[in-house]
Amino acid sequence: MSYKSYKDFIEDPGKVYFLKRKASFGNIIDFEKKGNRVVFYLGYKDDEWGWTNKNYKDQTGKTPDWLKPSDDYYGDDWDDASYEHNAGRVYDEFIQTVRIYYYDTDWKIIEPCDGEINSKYSKEDFKNGKVPCIIIIRDELAQKFDNEYRFSFWWDYINNNEGDYDYQNVECFYFGDILINGITLESKEFGGTF
Repeated sequence: MSYKSYKDFIEDPGKVYFLKRKASFGNIIDFEKKGNRVVFYLGYKDDEWGWTNKNYKDQTGKTPDWLKPSDDYYGDDWDDASYEHNAGRVYDEFIQTVRIYYYDTDWKIIEPCDGEINSKYSKEDFKNGKVPCIIIIRDELAQKFDNEYRFSFWWDYINNNEGDYDYQNVECFYFGDILINGITLESKEFGGTF
């Protein structure tokens, strides 16, 4: 069965592993935040090439001889905390596409290093689902805590108010979450990565 749009995918989540891959969606494998702009680097695991983008080309426009399938994606110093001072971006050969989002300037866009001198997280922690890479605080909740930009505050708020905080105004993005044309689907809903 072929899928013509992300709507087909959503209506038939049991067929996720048969979905024909397109460059408009994939798993979050890295991110960059600057102000209210977030860049998500997306990839997916292919049966033949693993996480490697088999269409990767180097600066000369050719497929490098060293390009090989990989069962993992990674970047330089991803096992070192604090990620903001040590880790590089995911290696280019794993990136399938890039999605750039601009959020309302009244919203808070929080990453784990915000409000910290040195965060205690590595990018491996993000891959393992220890914390989200981005938390978005919307509307009234952002206004209620107008001067609060510390990741630790918001992470505690989410974890200590389970079932009691405003889900409509908080969104967490984790490595492995699936982005489809601006829609976020958590990979755990489908029993694995896409």
